Amino acid sequence: MKKLWNYSPALWVIAICSILVPLLINSRYYQDIIVMTFLWAGLAGSWNLYSGYSGRISAGHAAFLGIGAYTSTLLYLNLGVSPWIGMFAGGLLSGIAALVIGGATLRLKGTFFTLSTIAFNRILEVAAITATGLTAGSLGLFLPHDPGFVNMIFDSRIPWAIITWAYMLLVIAVSVSIERSKLGYCLIALGENQEAAENLGVDSTRTMLAAFVMSAVFTSFGGTLLASYIAFIEPVSVMGILNSVQFILLSIAGGMGAAFGPMVGSFILTPVSLLLRGGFAGISGLHGFVLGMILVLILLFRPDGILPQIRLLFAWVKSKTKRPGEKGEKA
Repeated sequence: MKKLWNYSPALWVIAICSILVPLLINSRYYQDIIVMTFLWAGLAGSWNLYSGYSGRISAGHAAFLGIGAYTSTLLYLNLGVSPWIGMFAGGLLSGIAALVIGGATLRLKGTFFTLSTIAFNRILEVAAITATGLTAGSLGLFLPHDPGFVNMIFDSRIPWAIITWAYMLLVIAVSVSIERSKLGYCLIALGENQEAAENLGVDSTRTMLAAFVMSAVFTSFGGTLLASYIAFIEPVSVMGILNSVQFILLSIAGGMGAAFGPMVGSFILTPVSLLLRGGFAGISGLHGFVLGMILVLILLFRPDGILPQIRLLFAWVKSKTKRPGEKGEKA
């Protein structure tokens, strides 16, 4: 625990204290925004577990989001299995799928790997649309409103804020642990220079496959939470390519390859996106244009993401408040 805390105490304080925000706000609308912010922070962090550290962009991670969503939903609707159990079943299926797909595609590099993940995502999306007997196709599946912890259905937004906040913290804790482990060092080395890392004895296939499977499993967990929260799923809403793009954009904006990067990206961009969508609902596409311009500005002036600038701000504040001769820890 101490090792996790020492990674970046100031950012841990922000992450932990963020749960106070929904508790202090009575508006269900703003509570909904906070729930989605926590959820997307966890999802983007799950994507970052592989692509952020390895530098290899997976543009098909929405497939694992869909596997988690459909597995838990179908088990609940057809067999009465609690989504809490269905979440782990979905994680298992996503892990198996990642093993199969990863084993066949992780040897590909650059654009070829990215295209292979898009193809996998698209195949699953089309399969979900055409398998109407199982998934109801584009009509989607509704979860009956039967509030209860076992059913993962609540009348209030507060339980959902706590659950998605815990999911976000779990992903961050796993990211910090990996970043400071042999797996993390090997993964980062492969991202920097694969040939040099392999010459030093790094098993590229095993390292990337382990990270890819872990990333898929945690993304699948988020899929179950998303399905239970909105109580409705259909192929495009959970497996659409826009969800995969969202993972990428939040991580890049916050800072790829850093445990807190996706959280920072989600804390800034998810509320902005949802508020713009509500504020400009009458003007089709305007919220997307404004959000796109914000992302372009971030990439132009802060290509390494917002997180490094926050760290510099913390360091500046600490230098101004530190007593002469006092040594502080890195923020």
